[in-house]
Amino acid sequence: MDAIRGMLLPVPTVFETDGRIDEPVMRELLDYYIASGVNALFIGGSFGQGPALSPVERKQLTEIAVSQAKRRLPVVIHIGAVDPYTSIDLGRHALEKGADALACVGPFYYSDRTTEEVRGHFKMLGQALKAPMMLYNNPKYQGYPITPELMRQIVEDSPQVFGTKLAMGGVDEALIYGEILGPKFKMFAICSQLFPGMRMGIAGTVSPPLAVFPELGVELIRAIDRKDNARALELQVAATEFQAPFLSNVIKKECGRAIYRAGLQELGFKVKAYPRWPTGEVTPQRREWLSNLYKRMRMVLAKKAA
Repeated sequence: MDAIRGMLLPVPTVFETDGRIDEPVMRELLDYYIASGVNALFIGGSFGQGPALSPVERKQLTEIAVSQAKRRLPVVIHIGAVDPYTSIDLGRHALEKGADALACVGPFYYSDRTTEEVRGHFKMLGQALKAPMMLYNNPKYQGYPITPELMRQIVEDSPQVFGTKLAMGGVDEALIYGEILGPKFKMFAICSQLFPGMRMGIAGTVSPPLAVFPELGVELIRAIDRKDNARALELQVAATEFQAPFLSNVIKKECGRAIYRAGLQELGFKVKAYPRWPTGEVTPQRREWLSNLYKRMRMVLAKKAA
């Protein structure tokens, strides 16, 4: 899938206070991301709350995303589940509705599966779903790593698997996978590794923090593509500074995923609930800190017009 590179944006799924998907705000978010210049949309992953939704709700989310995108850019639908049958059902539905590609985390919860069982899970998907697919390799959530050798075997079984998201992967890890999988296999890493990572074989990023300020990632990738090293370095430093607090244990312990809700609200979206489970409120002090972080990042972006 040559069209899927650069900034594959993980879209947050936002909710009403009763837990239903907030479709009007979802559609506003999707339009905003598309207008910002991201390269593709990643729907229903961890950040997109896919595993927190029922299969019926995941299908609803797929239909919202595909219908709102209107073929303006590729839409990748995450179909990962505990069992292959649910994933196949979700995948067939996504393709029927017009998804461009599928993504799948390793089967989760039962993290004591053997390597052969994991391989067998993906082989079933590959046989049933003849469509481009990327692996979402998230050891923290699936409970085990998909090693380079296992990934090679999965691709051998299902050649339509074109790449992987390495959940917290950097350049070093990507190069190890690349050595085993070959140069055509696409690897997506965290955004702090884009420069010089994209010069060294990384295809792009799937980065939740950039979902609350996508313009920063878009401009970084554009600078890399036009070989403007000085600007790419400046933007890479800014992107790393922006991402770090969202991933820090201090912020996670204080706010949980509610920090992302506050970030979306800082962008002007009337998000009522994210994530789907109960969370505390972000304090006024933390909101002020967040507002100042955005101000600094906007100053970095404004330099492009100078």
